[in-house]
Amino acid sequence: MTFVFTDASSAILLEKTKLFKPLLRAFKLVLATSVFYEITKPGYPGASTFTAACGQDQFVVRHPLENQPFNADIDKARLDKGERDTICLFLEKKEGFILTDDGKAARWCDKNHLPFINALLVPKIFWYAGLMTKKECINKMNALCNIGRYSEKIKTFAFNSTSKNLSFFVPKN
Repeated sequence: MTFVFTDASSAILLEKTKLFKPLLRAFKLVLATSVFYEITKPGYPGASTFTAACGQDQFVVRHPLENQPFNADIDKARLDKGERDTICLFLEKKEGFILTDDGKAARWCDKNHLPFINALLVPKIFWYAGLMTKKECINKMNALCNIGRYSEKIKTFAFNSTSKNLSFFVPKN
């Protein structure tokens, strides 16, 4: 099963659109400890869902290793702790991909040639994997557009993405 390292904003967006549980079934999800603490704060959307899923060992919560050579480069990018820790965990494992809806983190990943997507691409990937219909995919993408902060460029890219350019991210079971 493919590893996915996610940040808080992506997890929350997916939970709000009822895509978090399908994500858990399709991938081996890894959350940084800082991300887990952020998404389980009382009053946060989905906090009880995330807490219950963790209690049932549906995803892994890890703290990144300290003093890795790449930590200094990530620190220089002035990323928030959750995004920084998520990228560090990916770099430790060097397997799977990053799921982030943070613009700075996405730009850092792009600049450093790390595989990443945002939550808006999850329904498209599920459709290409046969996990949802095209109609469900479009409905979920529209729901994510309504609650997420996506630029027109990001929306256009997501809606026009093909199975070919997303094949790396499609779950292989």
